[in-house]
Amino acid sequence: MPGLWTDRLFDRVSPPVVVFNLDDDIAGAQALSTVLVIEAYRTTVVDGGQAAFETPAASTPHVVVLDIEMPECDGYAVAAAMRGSGRFGSTPIIAYTSLAEADVMERGKQAQIDAFCRKGTSIRPLLDLIEHVAPIIQGLTGEG
Repeated sequence: MPGLWTDRLFDRVSPPVVVFNLDDDIAGAQALSTVLVIEAYRTTVVDGGQAAFETPAASTPHVVVLDIEMPECDGYAVAAAMRGSGRFGSTPIIAYTSLAEADVMERGKQAQIDAFCRKGTSIRPLLDLIEHVAPIIQGLTGEG
C-alpha cells in the first residue's frame, strides 16, 4: 500500500472509527475533519501536539492524523511522545504533511510513524490508509 511504512498488524475496530486530527492549521484541520465526517468517521481536531495529551482519556482515538511542521512541537516529537505513552503507544499514526515523503521518511520511521500521506493531493490515499490501519470489524456499521 503506498505510504505505508510499517508491517505491523493493526487491531480491528468497532465503528465509528475515531480520528484525532493534529495540526496547527486549524482551518485546514477542520476542512479535513469535514471530509472525514462525511466518510462516517468521528473526528476531533487537536491544535498542536501537546493538546493531544490534554484531551479526555475517554476520547482516545483509533487513528492519529499528524502534521509534521508545527511550531511548538513538530510531528516527530509528538509521535515519539505518543509512542512512549500508555494511552497512544499502539495507536496508528499517519503523517499528513505538505513535505515530500522522502524528506520525512527517515525521521518518521525513527519516531514510529506508521504511514505517510501528502497534503494537497487527492484525499483518497489518506482514506485508504485510515481504512488499512483501523480496519472495521466485518458486519458492524456503527449505525444504530
